[in-house]
Amino acid sequence: MGGSVLRRVAWNTAAQAIGKAGVLAIGLASVLVMTRYLGPSGYGKVALAFAFIQMLGVLADVGLLTVVVREISRDPAQTDRLVGNALLLRLALSLATLTLAAVASLLLPWDHEVRVAVLIAGVPFVLGLVNSALVAVFQARLRMDRPAAADLVGRAASFAALVVVVTLDLGFYAVVGTAAAGAAVTLAITWALVRREAHPVPRAERPVWRRLLVAALPIGAALAVSEVFFRLDTLLVSAFRSYHEVGLYSLSYRMVELIAILPAIVMTSVFPLLSRYLEESRERAARTIDAAGDLFVAVGVPIAAGGLIVAPDVVRAIGGDDFAGAADALRLLLFAVALAFVSGLFGHSLIAGVRQGSALRLGLVALGFNLVANLVAIPAWGIEGAAAIAVASEVLLVAGGYVLVRRELGLTPRFALLWRVLAAAAVMAGVLALVSEWPLAVLLVLGVLLYTAALWALGGLDPRRLRELQA
Repeated sequence: MGGSVLRRVAWNTAAQAIGKAGVLAIGLASVLVMTRYLGPSGYGKVALAFAFIQMLGVLADVGLLTVVVREISRDPAQTDRLVGNALLLRLALSLATLTLAAVASLLLPWDHEVRVAVLIAGVPFVLGLVNSALVAVFQARLRMDRPAAADLVGRAASFAALVVVVTLDLGFYAVVGTAAAGAAVTLAITWALVRREAHPVPRAERPVWRRLLVAALPIGAALAVSEVFFRLDTLLVSAFRSYHEVGLYSLSYRMVELIAILPAIVMTSVFPLLSRYLEESRERAARTIDAAGDLFVAVGVPIAAGGLIVAPDVVRAIGGDDFAGAADALRLLLFAVALAFVSGLFGHSLIAGVRQGSALRLGLVALGFNLVANLVAIPAWGIEGAAAIAVASEVLLVAGGYVLVRRELGLTPRFALLWRVLAAAAVMAGVLALVSEWPLAVLLVLGVLLYTAALWALGGLDPRRLRELQA
């Protein structure tokens, strides 16, 4: 590949980061408006409906996006044919999954509002799956600036619709429906942009469908386990606790989802490179994993450490005083998401190296642990118990992923920055604890400055480290 890995990944990541910064701001604004309009119970119902439809959504994806990106990264000439078949296949699977979700919701102990919300949430779900089939073109070519722009405009449209709904007091169902407006806008823009890169048209070639499904199902199973793992605790909280507590936990989880935008951006850029390098050059693959790992710990650790201090102020600022009870769950979930940065890197590395079976087995072990432990923890300790089990589950995934990457891929992630990051984060958290009564905005800015200065003083911001990413 011409040029350096640094330039390719840096531009792809930076372009997405700019767009995702806007998505993050819109997401926070949406949560602020929605929580104050619906209250904890209403917000809990909305979050529960979307968590359920997204958990089942892996049945419609079955790993197709990952396989298509991997295959067209290796053979760009197949782009139109593979993406065209993936479009129609995903549409068919998404409609079948939506039907399953509607039936399954009738069997769960939810009220009428949640069941109707599941159906409404299915509309953006279907549109989003079709859109992501097109995004595969940009991901394989490291051109994620374009879908990032489409996503930003779509999120803005969704937020505008939400403001209109709240202003006119159109009610619960209208709030749920605002996501569909944004998804439709995103799909329209993505379709227009992809026509400049490729010319996929919906196709139903049975041999291609069969080939895609055979390749995708093992990956889809691994991704399904990951998605169920990510959403299961919210569903279990709804089984044992009130919608009010579901709302508190969902606010904490929403904060975590927004933070998880960063590793998602990086892995979107890194995955096609890993898929190629694990075939061509183990040395390049090792450098790529090391660089991504250092970035993830450099960002995740200070978020977890700072969250210990500022979590109560964050939940009040976003949700209001009614959501103050979410603070302890957020503290724990911030540790879980810091670990998830690393476990996600290991999981994607295994899939890129065609070791999805190993990723699936590890995911099943973690899922089994998560389910059994939550059945004990949630009835006894509520949302704090669920958050604690999330941390323990991620520890299991990180440890298992590290072992598998070494054994299956022959690579040993170094995490050379880890001790510097831990020291810098400790300095930051210690100072913030002394001035914790200061306004939240001041604490956030101070935390970033303290951590950056401490990491620089410890040699953790040495630009020469970036040279390890050179091709």
